[in-house]
Amino acid sequence: MKCNIRMGVIIFISYLSFSSYASLLDLKKFSTKNFLLRTVETGCMPKGMKVDPVGNFLYLAEMCGKIDPQTKKRVPSASIFDIASQKLAKTIITPVGDSKDGILANTEVAFSLDEQWAFISRAEGNNQSEIYKNTGLLTVVNTDTQKIAKYIPLNGDGSKIIATRPYVKNDFKHEQIIYVANYFSDNISIVDVTNLREDGNLFGGTHFKGLIELHTNFKNPKSKGYFIAPRGIAFSIDGKYAFVLATETGSLIIVDAIKHQQIAELAPISFRTAGRDLNLRHIVISDDGQTAYISHMRGNSISRINLQKLIQKISKLPQTGKLITLATSVWDEIFIPFQTNDGPQKILVLEDYPNDHPNFPGKKWIYSHPNTIVLEPIKNRYLFVSQRTTTTIDDSRVDPKIMGKIDIIDTSNDKVIFSLVGGAQPTALEVSRDGNLLMSAGLINDKLYFYDLKKIIDLYEK
Repeated sequence: MKCNIRMGVIIFISYLSFSSYASLLDLKKFSTKNFLLRTVETGCMPKGMKVDPVGNFLYLAEMCGKIDPQTKKRVPSASIFDIASQKLAKTIITPVGDSKDGILANTEVAFSLDEQWAFISRAEGNNQSEIYKNTGLLTVVNTDTQKIAKYIPLNGDGSKIIATRPYVKNDFKHEQIIYVANYFSDNISIVDVTNLREDGNLFGGTHFKGLIELHTNFKNPKSKGYFIAPRGIAFSIDGKYAFVLATETGSLIIVDAIKHQQIAELAPISFRTAGRDLNLRHIVISDDGQTAYISHMRGNSISRINLQKLIQKISKLPQTGKLITLATSVWDEIFIPFQTNDGPQKILVLEDYPNDHPNFPGKKWIYSHPNTIVLEPIKNRYLFVSQRTTTTIDDSRVDPKIMGKIDIIDTSNDKVIFSLVGGAQPTALEVSRDGNLLMSAGLINDKLYFYDLKKIIDLYEK
C-alpha cells in the first residue's frame, strides 16, 4: 500500500514537472502568426498611441496624416480604434503642422487624470498652420464625444512625449498638470488643464503656463543643433519629481515638478559600467513607484533602476538654487541587475530575433534599436519592448522591407519569454486595460497589429 502511494506521488510530481516544462516547449513551437489577430490600415506614420482610461478605445497619432476622400488632399489626423471590434471608429482632423516635408506631425497621445480629455501632440508648426503657427500644439479631445474641445500652444519645437503628473498630496485644488517634451528646443512645456472646459472656444492659450528650460553639462559633439533632445518623461508617484531622459547626452534630468524647474542632472551611464555606449530613450515606472525601466535605443538594451533610492538621493541635495550634477557612479548604486544565464547584468541586451523573423531569422542583430516600453497594467509583471530595427546605426535611415520586433519580458525572472515580429519600425505600443491584447503600429508600413496577449501568457503560465 505504501509503495503504491509513493509511486502515485512520484508520478504526480513528474506530471507537474513535465507540464511546466512542456508549456515552455509549447510556446517555443509557436510563431507570430499564431498570435496575430488582425492588422488594420492606419494613417501615414503612426507614431504614438494610448488606450483611453475606460479601456474601450485606442487613440493613435499619425505623423503625416491621411488622404481626405473628398478633397483627395493629405490632412493631419489621429485615428480612434474600437478595441472590441479592432476596427477604425473615427478619424480626427487636427491643425496642420510643419508640412515642408509632408510631415504634418501628430506624434503622441496621453489622457487627463479625470479621464475627460485626450491630448494629441503636434511636433511643430509653420506659417501654413491654421492655428498657433510656428509652434508645437496640443489638440484636446473630449473622450465622451470624441470631438475636439481645445487647441493649446506649447511654444516649443519637436513636441512629442506627454506625461500627466499625479495628484499631489495636500493639493486641495487637485491641479492637473501635464508636461510635454520639446525634442528640438530642449525644453518642457507646462500645461494646466485643471479647469479645462468645452465651451465653444477652441483657443486654449490660457492653459499654457510656461517652459522649463533644460540644461546639461554633457553636450554631444555630434549634436544637430539641439543638445539634449528630451524624450521620455515620467513622474514620481507623489508628483514631486519629473524624470526627463536626454536622448542626445544619455543623462537623466531631474525636475522639481512642484516648482517646475530643473534641479539636477545624473551623468550618463559610463561605458565601463554598461560595456557599451548607451543613450536614454523612454521610461516607464511601476505602479508602486519603486522601479523604473529605461530603454536604450543606442545600445540595444534596457535597464532597471531602484527609483526610490534615486529619490532619496535627490531629497538630500543641498538647496542652493544651483543645478547639481550627480556622478555617473550613482547608476551603479541604483541599478537593479537582471539575472541572466551569464550572471547578474546591469543591462539586458535585446539583439536576438525570433525564428520566424523575415529578415534575421533566429539571428542576433546589432541594430535592434529598442524604443517604446510598456508595462502590463494589472500586475506589472510583463514588460513589452518595441524595437525599430534598421540596417545601419543611423535609426533615421529606414528600409520599409526590414521588420522590427516586440520582446515580452517576464520581470519576475528576467527572461524574454517570446518575441513577436512587428511592422516596419514598430514604434507605437500599448496593452489593453484587461491585459488581453498587445497592440503595435509600424511607423513605416502604416499598419496596426493586434496580438492575442492572453494566449501567449496562458501558454507561458500554464
